[in-house]
Amino acid sequence: MTSSREESVDKRLTVTWLQWLLAAVIGSALSLGTWWGLATGGGLVGGDTYTYFMPQKVVLAEAFANGEIPLWHNLTGLGYPLHAESQAGVFYPSNQILYRVFDINTAYNVSILMHYALAFVFAWRFVRCQKVTQWPALLAAAIYVYGWFPARVSLEWSIIGGLWLPLCLWQTDRLIERASWRRFSVLALCLGCHLLAGHFALAFICQLTLVGYAALKLFFCRSQPDQSTGTEQPPEQPSGRAAVPSPVKPVAMVIAAIFSGLAVASVQLLPTYELKQNSQREGVEKEFNPAYGHMPPLYVSQLVASWWYWHTPEIIVSRQMRDTPGTIDAETNAVEAHLYLGLFPLLLLCLLLNKQFRQGMDRPALKIWGCLSLAALLYATGWLMPVTRHLPGFAFFMGPGRYTIVAAMGGSILVALSLDQLLSRSSAAMRVVTVIAIGLITLPDLAWSSNVVTNAVVVERPPMTLVDQSWLEETLQDETASMPRLLAPGPNLCNLLGTSCVPQYLGIGPAVYYTDALQPPTGPSNEDDEFPSAEQLVQLESLGITHIVTLDQLRRPADAIELVNAAPDAILNTVWGRGRDSCFLYRVVSIPQRHAVEPAAALTSFELLTAEPGRVIFEVNLADAAEVSWRELMYPGWRVTVDGREAEPTEGLMRTVRLDSGRHTVEWRYWPSSFMYGAAFSGLTLLLLIFAAVRPSRRN
Repeated sequence: MTSSREESVDKRLTVTWLQWLLAAVIGSALSLGTWWGLATGGGLVGGDTYTYFMPQKVVLAEAFANGEIPLWHNLTGLGYPLHAESQAGVFYPSNQILYRVFDINTAYNVSILMHYALAFVFAWRFVRCQKVTQWPALLAAAIYVYGWFPARVSLEWSIIGGLWLPLCLWQTDRLIERASWRRFSVLALCLGCHLLAGHFALAFICQLTLVGYAALKLFFCRSQPDQSTGTEQPPEQPSGRAAVPSPVKPVAMVIAAIFSGLAVASVQLLPTYELKQNSQREGVEKEFNPAYGHMPPLYVSQLVASWWYWHTPEIIVSRQMRDTPGTIDAETNAVEAHLYLGLFPLLLLCLLLNKQFRQGMDRPALKIWGCLSLAALLYATGWLMPVTRHLPGFAFFMGPGRYTIVAAMGGSILVALSLDQLLSRSSAAMRVVTVIAIGLITLPDLAWSSNVVTNAVVVERPPMTLVDQSWLEETLQDETASMPRLLAPGPNLCNLLGTSCVPQYLGIGPAVYYTDALQPPTGPSNEDDEFPSAEQLVQLESLGITHIVTLDQLRRPADAIELVNAAPDAILNTVWGRGRDSCFLYRVVSIPQRHAVEPAAALTSFELLTAEPGRVIFEVNLADAAEVSWRELMYPGWRVTVDGREAEPTEGLMRTVRLDSGRHTVEWRYWPSSFMYGAAFSGLTLLLLIFAAVRPSRRN
């Protein structure tokens, strides 16, 4: 009788290709159904979508179209190393393909749809590793993907992490079950790809989770032979007790795979490390607080108090969660702190509190994911930040609330285990009907919660498709000879017009961008003040700012600027939700040039030959020796040649070189050593892992 039941359980736990196909179909259908607006050509607006990600994608796509490597972003501020910035994903495989094949909006949409579908499939597959049967595992995948990520849809990196976390957990589980070089290599490559996506917070959380999962699994499983898979019992020791394998080697292999993944992503990590050393995250404490984005302890009650309290528009707008007991002294928001599994799944979780219900569920997964989920919730509160902010990795990332992704994964697995136990004696048809019914109740529940919390919406006509209708874009393109640079109230947004603009918005950027010199005011302090003042005008001219965009007409514009035009702009009005209100474009009368010569009287003539993101060539004729500057950021990796010979740049904010009198050809080129060394190290590691994966296995 017992043997027959075990065989039945074994059969249900077997993963077939038909089940893979079903998971893929359901995952694709849920992705398309949830984001149908994106699938039909719409676009996201809100959050960081157009102030952060789209400006990066513009430079990314243009570089790919020109057959270049997008190492430098020349439109945001005075420029920054695009490949080093933590969210660009220049070398991420799907970005390399999508932004070469599709237009920017379509590529962005396809990326979201694809990652949601694959996140579902890999979450399902990992849940099956936890000895969960097919249909409860499908429900768990739906809870994980559509409970945590839609609220964070304005953060592109969130669903990317949503794909790689369960995939890496699955590969870790396989490596622990039966270690081999092939499985080691696959896990390392998966970890490397996650890092190549560029945003490292969820990648770091993933790495910690893998180590914790491996250690806990070996701890809870080492004295419990697997009765359900039909594997042989461990050999008997002389004392008659089963031999217990040492957990050190499997955990060591997982840690080694993590370091190998770091090596694979060296082409991304070395430039990012270089940027960090020169960024606001080194010694500019007021601008970077790793405790930002925590989840107040009482806010965890959103799991049960969502409908009637926490996830109501009034409470979210009031930010009342910041005033609850136990909250640390740091800012946060509902998006970063969001965690919701659905009310029906919560009832299934509550069943696990019953000891009698848990009998017969002798599954280490209960203990493993109970421990990992509780640890993630504890860290999400930010209570441990006074200690962890001094530790490597923890001190580099903001958003302790992001650790709730582990609780979302753990909660979905525990729900599936509970449901499996509840339906253990049910027929196959009853299991299918029950899971489908719970899913039909839970998915709208999750969607409602996410829609209330999220800061992004899908619009039918995305701003990226309106560039040709922007009068600002048309006007500025007519003035390309002066290389326009805007002072604009929406950081980075005007990059979509193909125009450089300040001030800038970066998650990790050169430290100088967080000083007053690079943060000019975008309007008068008081409506009746003259703008720009004489002091402000000097600052604007020193930064090469030629135009000013304002949302309201200046009451007292300075004589140094003139109004060019005023009208509603297709892009800016759509992103800012301004309806038919006008945007105002002013021109600085002196029209500051992108180049500067000190002393100015030494300049006889200047001709710009090439102006590309990573390469600038100009010809200058000087009557006397002078310092010639190009008004873009000087950053490690920029090299200058004068008349074909390498020269030494002058220290300073701008790219400056000292020249003798006469006619000279000056070329500035960005080709950083961090990229070259990183690319070489990534390539070498990749070859080694491929060799390890394909080499014939040696049998004892």
